[in-house]
Amino acid sequence: MSKPNLSDEARMKGLKNGRLVRKKRSEIKNSLKEGKTNLSSLFSDKELFEKYISNMKVIHIISSLPGNGRVHAAEILKDLKISPNKKMGGLGKNQKENFLKYYNIS
Repeated sequence: MSKPNLSDEARMKGLKNGRLVRKKRSEIKNSLKEGKTNLSSLFSDKELFEKYISNMKVIHIISSLPGNGRVHAAEILKDLKISPNKKMGGLGKNQKENFLKYYNIS
């Protein structure tokens, strides 16, 4: 099966949307790193969570928290029994419960 041909306009719209999503995710990670926002606020904003955060990897979120790096984030994921490749929106019920409990999010 071949790919459908996209018009230049549709392709440009897709590229623009991709850049917007990557920029927003970068802003979210920087806000976490600088302490301007916290995990609780990210989870409470349903629209933000669905549009941007649900497709981010859990390890990227954790490693963006102040005082955490990629190695420490990997250790936390191991303790929580969450795969480093898991995305926020793909967490199972127990994984999400454990994640929220670990970070004291109601």
